[in-house]
Amino acid sequence: MSIGSELTAARERADMTIEQLSASTRIRSGLLTAMEADDFSRCGGNFYARGHIRAIARVVKADPEALLATFDETHPAPQPDRVRREERAKSKRPTLHPARPRWAVVLGAILVGLMGWGMVRLFTLPSDVEANASKTTPTVAVTTPAPKAIPKPSVNPPAPKPVKPAVPAATKLTLTARGDGSYVTIRTAKGQRLFQGLLGPGSTQTITHKGEIRVTLENGTNITVYINGTKATPPNKRFTILPTGKLTTPNT
Repeated sequence: MSIGSELTAARERADMTIEQLSASTRIRSGLLTAMEADDFSRCGGNFYARGHIRAIARVVKADPEALLATFDETHPAPQPDRVRREERAKSKRPTLHPARPRWAVVLGAILVGLMGWGMVRLFTLPSDVEANASKTTPTVAVTTPAPKAIPKPSVNPPAPKPVKPAVPAATKLTLTARGDGSYVTIRTAKGQRLFQGLLGPGSTQTITHKGEIRVTLENGTNITVYINGTKATPPNKRFTILPTGKLTTPNT
């Protein structure tokens, strides 16, 4: 019995069709039909054919070794032609020829080198005038600069002008309440009210004015005064801040 007949008999014993066997082994149905007809040329070689036979035997519950033995008897592995392979390897070996000296190339290179050296010597030798000029030592001329006239001091130097202290463009007043706070009134020299009200604990009030600033504190111990960012100590509950930042007591 051929291997194709054995594969057909094993499939029929498993009660499977070609399509069912193809779905289970993932082998095309056309290839399975060819294998059952003893046509293994479409498998791509004995290696792949043996793999297909093992897959079929696993699905139809047949002995794969017996099927493979039958396949090996009818489809022996081809032996490679060793003689032809050796002939091909010999034909591909490169032919080595003994190196011969190329005297013309060597002589040409020597002549080119001599000509180049002669041209360099021709253009780099200095003339007699240049050679004599190079042997003379140049005379260095030393020039003494004329002394500068020292200006005489004037008899009566001008008196320095007095520098007026810089007056800030505006005075910045900052009041910070602590404790229970205090009632605060802030006015200008003309009586214009800038702020009036109660500064609670932790609250801050900032006033910026170009002229005098008159401040009245109900409780001065609960208010911290800063003038232009610097802490100040008021002389009384009522005090005036001049444009220069100085604290004074109002006349009225």
